[in-house]
Amino acid sequence: MKDDENEILEEKLIRLRQLSKNLDESFTIPGTKIKFGIDALLGLVPGGGDLVSSVFSLYILRAAIKMKLPKSAVLAMITNILLDTTIGIIPIIGDIFDIFWKSNKRNLKIIEKHLEK
Repeated sequence: MKDDENEILEEKLIRLRQLSKNLDESFTIPGTKIKFGIDALLGLVPGGGDLVSSVFSLYILRAAIKMKLPKSAVLAMITNILLDTTIGIIPIIGDIFDIFWKSNKRNLKIIEKHLEK
């Protein structure tokens, strides 16, 4: 039973890693090492792009809650999402912030850190 649970958990992590990569690091700005993803592209859509991308971030948060991460980890993830969404709404500044903040990547690191324990 334990092996099945570990296998299921590893499959979830693989999906979350791919989602995080798609949201935060799918593309590279030519001539640089700067990566951005769908999250930053959605942020360019006025009036709701950042809200749409926050739904994907909430999916990662939901997965963390289901994995029974401690409240402190969940609160850190919520803070990352709120910061990303709140600043992301600001035209231009928010778009630049999205490229560098990478809240989904940060949240994935929180999940992985707590699962290692």
